[in-house]
Amino acid sequence: MSQAFNLLDLLLAPSVEKDGGYSHEEISQKERELRILFPDVLRSYYAAYGKCKYITQNCNNQYEPIKLQDVFIPDAEFFTTDKDYLVFYQCAESVIYCGIKLSELHLVDPPVYLCAWSDPNWYFENDSLSNFLVCKALVQIAVEGRLPYWAFVEEGPWQLTDYLTLWKLSDEIKESTHHPAWTMFWKNDTLYVFESALGDDENEVLGVHLASFYKERIEEALSCQMHERRLPSYSTNVMG
Repeated sequence: MSQAFNLLDLLLAPSVEKDGGYSHEEISQKERELRILFPDVLRSYYAAYGKCKYITQNCNNQYEPIKLQDVFIPDAEFFTTDKDYLVFYQCAESVIYCGIKLSELHLVDPPVYLCAWSDPNWYFENDSLSNFLVCKALVQIAVEGRLPYWAFVEEGPWQLTDYLTLWKLSDEIKESTHHPAWTMFWKNDTLYVFESALGDDENEVLGVHLASFYKERIEEALSCQMHERRLPSYSTNVMG
């Protein structure tokens, strides 16, 4: 099942902290407590990344994993009409929860659904648990500046195609969801995450987050120019 997380393994390879996961016994104990079995993908995720310092809680309005001990099945007091979900992810500030249908826990890589405090219904989020876990982790890592070196390019006159040309980005990491809010790429040990405007213009960019373990990679990206056009204003922890 490690194949599902190849990208995270690649991204976090420089860090000896990357494999901060829960033990098999800790995961089994949680399963016994809930009287269910986790899907293979979720079990592998908690074993490899459940305690990883780069994929953690307390985000700034970003989706984040729920600690293993806090994963839950909704009780009668939970606001949704349907309680038959295993809840394992959340966006705490927006009071959004992400879960897997109990009837689909037997699937190796089941779909993911979400609910928000203002609506008692669950809605489809992603048709692949592994894709959900990888993409949400990548967004968190970049937007929260979790790696040692980062940069944020502010919204400006540049469009997505301008950035793709500048940095020669081509292999997009696609979210298997109907309404992706982010466009992601991995190149030269650097993660590039573009925030989309979610309007009619798919080329419009609200900002770009870069993250890497290597200072020189961020410096290289920020020093690039295209036809004598400089990047829009940016902030970073690698250059003045």
